[in-house]
Amino acid sequence: MSNDWVTRQTLLQRAKNPDDHQAWDEFISYYENFIQVLIYKMNYTGQDTDDLTQVILVNLWKNLANYDKEKASFRNWMGAVIRNTTYNYYRKQSNIAKREKEGMADFLESMPESDLDELIEREWKTYISELALKKMRELFSGKAVEVFELSLKGISSEEISERVDLKKDSVYVLKNRVKKKFMEEVRALVAELEY
Repeated sequence: MSNDWVTRQTLLQRAKNPDDHQAWDEFISYYENFIQVLIYKMNYTGQDTDDLTQVILVNLWKNLANYDKEKASFRNWMGAVIRNTTYNYYRKQSNIAKREKEGMADFLESMPESDLDELIEREWKTYISELALKKMRELFSGKAVEVFELSLKGISSEEISERVDLKKDSVYVLKNRVKKKFMEEVRALVAELEY
């Protein structure tokens, strides 16, 4: 992800243009999995998760031009669209057992907005981290990424050194090199996907 990309226009700015089909395709590639994770976390157990995901994406597309970052963060705005669409979709499905439908409706109705915001925030951070880690696996050798991932788990440099058969100094160098790139990637993803 280059700085040129970020300085031109963010993905959200581009996706607001209904004629920019490439931006919308990129939007889907980034957000589709995140949407499915949130659907799952909201206790949706229907077999038609892909259909629900598509309905949510259509609602996001229809309403994206109205999104105002001064009123809400994109994550919270998107979370509200996901929550409302999921609830409405679930209510309308006649082929879902009454007990399941009531369970989902109860869950969504009882979930305070602040809890949903926390869920979205937590899942978003995890999602961004996973995207950045995926990029690190493309940029660095297996040992460098392994060292970094072990350090994320709180394992000491001494133990990492023993596990991956590297000198302790090499562990520090690899860990810091990957960490620097990881943080750059996280910042780039946040800039591209949130603003």
